[in-house]
Amino acid sequence: MRDTPYCNAPWVGLTYESSVGCKPCCEWQAPDKDILSSKGSAFQGRYTDYIKSDWLKDFKKLMYEDEMSTGCQVCINAEEAPNSQSRRQDMSRFKFNEHGENYIARFDFRAGNKCNLSCRMCHPEASSMREEEEIARGNIQSIFRVEDMSDAYDIDLTKCKELSILGGEPSIDLEVRKWIDHVKDYDIDVCVTTNATNTSNKWFQTLKKLKNEPEIWLSIDAAGEVNDFQRKGSVWSSVKDNIIKYRDEFYEGSSKLSIQLTASAINFTTLDVWWDELMELNIPIHSSPVIHPVEYNLGAIPDKFKEAQVIWLDNWLLEKPRHWRQKREVKEAINILRSNPYSKEKQQLFKSEVTSLDSWRNESIIELDYRFKEILDA
Repeated sequence: MRDTPYCNAPWVGLTYESSVGCKPCCEWQAPDKDILSSKGSAFQGRYTDYIKSDWLKDFKKLMYEDEMSTGCQVCINAEEAPNSQSRRQDMSRFKFNEHGENYIARFDFRAGNKCNLSCRMCHPEASSMREEEEIARGNIQSIFRVEDMSDAYDIDLTKCKELSILGGEPSIDLEVRKWIDHVKDYDIDVCVTTNATNTSNKWFQTLKKLKNEPEIWLSIDAAGEVNDFQRKGSVWSSVKDNIIKYRDEFYEGSSKLSIQLTASAINFTTLDVWWDELMELNIPIHSSPVIHPVEYNLGAIPDKFKEAQVIWLDNWLLEKPRHWRQKREVKEAINILRSNPYSKEKQQLFKSEVTSLDSWRNESIIELDYRFKEILDA
């Protein structure tokens, strides 16, 4: 057992989601075996009850284990990657008394799962469209919801340094606009994640209410047909125009605008098709691999296909002089491709889920790209 906790999140972090409940960190997923394995990925209730709960007490105990829990896999992966910092490492800058009261230094707030997209690698808790689809497919009956999140407005934010606002899709959720009105005068660094499908004047003006100009993460996974396939409901030509509007309206040349790219078995298998167009937008890109749902993890793809993309990226760097940031982005992508080794079990899960959803949606991943025929036939 450790003398000090390996992560500060249970003492200084909070994720409060209407469709999940409360937990110290948005990255956390229920592990297979530990003291929380029977209690799920979150405390299913209000923050008022969470801070007094046995769930949180047990989570704090878990932080004293010699090895990091498999529920911390996202941070484990980040710390194994070169030139990368995990959420756990970032949390270490917030000081606290491990035997004292909690305070919130970093807060992830999700007012609901209302969303206008039905992305393949997403889940019902984060998308109302995916929720409706999974109910219609007979895979679920409903999802959990916190009945009343009004206590979020009573949380002490005086020591909060960072606030992330996510969804669903924040730009179409009126509850998010109500929350921004609540926090707009706080001296907090705010980050908003959006799928860039909405650039209405009302939404832009809402963002401009914040005391500190917000950091905006554009959740974009590819360009062209690959984008439209992975992120169902979006149309790349419109999304591309909206990305440029965000860039021009807020942060031309600023590091506060970035693309957050979810690397899946779909888009990273076809990276050579769309990479150039996304890079031409000249916006910083940060990639992270799908961990859950496991069906879309890159481990589903045979290594020869991933190595082909590594070679393509290496050649892309050599074609002409590249900006230092682009070199970092390529190295990040290569690390993701190489750090998710092939698993036959994951390939079968990918095949089962993709063929089932293709049938339901009347789509075809094989028509998207020729490589998937061999992957699904293997």
